[in-house]
Amino acid sequence: MPPKQPPTVSVVIPAYQAESFIEKTLSSVARQTFKDFELIVVDDGSRDKTARVVEDFLARETIRGRCIRQENRKIAGARNTGIRSANGEFIALLDHDDLWMPEKLEHVMNAFGRWPGTDLICHNEQILKDGKVLRTSQNHRQGNTTYEELLFKGNTLSPSAVVFRKRLFELAGGFDESPELNTVEDYDFWLRFSGIGKIRYLDTTLGSYVLVDTAASNRVLYHHLNLEAMLKRHLEQYYEGRRGWAGKLKARRRLASVYRAALAGLRRQGIEPAAQKSLSRKMIQTCFWDPKNILKYLHWRLLHAHGN
Repeated sequence: MPPKQPPTVSVVIPAYQAESFIEKTLSSVARQTFKDFELIVVDDGSRDKTARVVEDFLARETIRGRCIRQENRKIAGARNTGIRSANGEFIALLDHDDLWMPEKLEHVMNAFGRWPGTDLICHNEQILKDGKVLRTSQNHRQGNTTYEELLFKGNTLSPSAVVFRKRLFELAGGFDESPELNTVEDYDFWLRFSGIGKIRYLDTTLGSYVLVDTAASNRVLYHHLNLEAMLKRHLEQYYEGRRGWAGKLKARRRLASVYRAALAGLRRQGIEPAAQKSLSRKMIQTCFWDPKNILKYLHWRLLHAHGN
């Protein structure tokens, strides 16, 4: 019997402690109208029955795929393992608690056909919490997205909404597994990918991002500290050899936006007044001329003066 042709798409799902919910995610893949795919789940050191649930599902649904077990290497390491074992020309990422609409792969692969030379496509997503739609993420930007746009305007790419050509994965260096990039490893990868590949957006909602409660103050601060470190690295590389006042001001404005976002996150929760104070000062000191920072700082000072 001749060997099977490799699939067009490899769906890569990193999974950790996902026994109770991953079957719903797998079912959204099984219902795809585009069938030329393989499914690769990487059980990243789970202590529950994640791998058993996945293996039973693959056998029951007769889906082409496999479950890879490894010691815990966090989400970047799990994605790297899955992608490097993939046989498809295209990689479709999906996090273990997110969902796809049945026509997701069909729409995206048709878009690759309409846009020759495109290396990565991202679509919009519904944002779900407790089974209810909170909003729809509008990831759409006109034309190709450049490195500069991602660096200075922010991350508009969501892993579960992205499909890209595998051949560019190693060229971009894969996902960085450094602990200091945890929670921002995807943003870092998109930045490096955008330097060598063409990115386009499909202005269609084809999936759901399940919002998990990460309201703990240490989680907010942890994420934004890692984001700050990652952006500083890219900004230093971007401006190497071409430093000037305009560049420095632009870089400071971008970093101040990180402090402003972290401050807003803590204020919404009404926690960590000392951290709020530190972030507000850091924001205004970094970029005191930005009206957004001025308003945010004055508002915080006003509330602080009244003991709130």
